[in-house]
Amino acid sequence: MATYQGKKAENPSSKRVRITMAVLFFIQVIFTTFPFMRGDIGDGIESSVTAFGMVVHPGVAYTADSIKLAVFGGIFVIFPMVAFFFCLFDKYSNVKNFVSAACCVICVALIVFGIGPGYIAIGSVITILLYVLILFFTAQSFQASILRD
Repeated sequence: MATYQGKKAENPSSKRVRITMAVLFFIQVIFTTFPFMRGDIGDGIESSVTAFGMVVHPGVAYTADSIKLAVFGGIFVIFPMVAFFFCLFDKYSNVKNFVSAACCVICVALIVFGIGPGYIAIGSVITILLYVLILFFTAQSFQASILRD
């Protein structure tokens, strides 16, 4: 293979996996505008909030719960963006794989344990499924980088 500044050229299969992971993380950023968490607001009426809405408008009063929602929403919005840029620009090292795996595990754990299974909305379910798919591609990227070296 050809080298570029002392580094081997990117394998075509690892390039496809890297671009696929970047696209999936971009889709994750789009899913922050879907209903992420639902809850009862009184009189049997349910309301849902998006992850982007958790950051922008966490609540009327800045209580501990509204600050917790703002932090969760920030994590759900910022982590996929960071992982997207790592997957897009990191061609030669395994940092994108570690960032991707950490982002997936942390976000799924926050959805399941932070929000709670009783309050998960459709956006959270789709997000969990996409994170599992991204973890699959992360494992493929690990394997491709091992085969490259």
